[in-house]
Amino acid sequence: MTSGRTVSDLMSTDFDTAHTEPTGADCPDCPERPDHPDRPDCTGCPDRTGRLVVLLDGAGIPHGLTGPDGRGPVVVVSARLDIVVLLTSVDILDALDGTAGLVVVRAGTAVVGVVPVDALREEAVRFLETAGAQLGVDSDPLGRPTDFPDPVRITCTDCGEENEFEYYVQGKAYTCQKGPHRLVPLSRRGGT
Repeated sequence: MTSGRTVSDLMSTDFDTAHTEPTGADCPDCPERPDHPDRPDCTGCPDRTGRLVVLLDGAGIPHGLTGPDGRGPVVVVSARLDIVVLLTSVDILDALDGTAGLVVVRAGTAVVGVVPVDALREEAVRFLETAGAQLGVDSDPLGRPTDFPDPVRITCTDCGEENEFEYYVQGKAYTCQKGPHRLVPLSRRGGT
């Protein structure tokens, strides 16, 4: 499922960039000390202006993002990435923990914008509110079917017990759900 909308539709061009050395080299006082006074030249200090600052290495490649809570990790995405793909990517959503947002690039590394984490939350809510209606009543907001088929039942010839699976892939090795041994279906022993 795709929306036809891309990350560039969400991004803001209201951001700054700063060329900096790797973590902490530009401000020896910064390592997350609450008594450290904010310094405008410190890329590790929280940004009190509300603007996100993309930290670039010497080659211009994003390697950090500074926002209201200070310096955090960078999550870089393509401006052409579909919003639905973004919102349903567990890897991307997990990577957002502790960051102020996404850094948006074109042509591999050219920074063209940012997507603040608040904008992502708003888009996720909008997506979840509308996706179910677009997909019909037989699916949840992420498009997974809610009318689940009956489970696949396979009898293990080692113990004679029935195992239930949401799906079964012939040729894949399974552990019997009823005991600590390999599941051997009837068809593997010459049965039906």
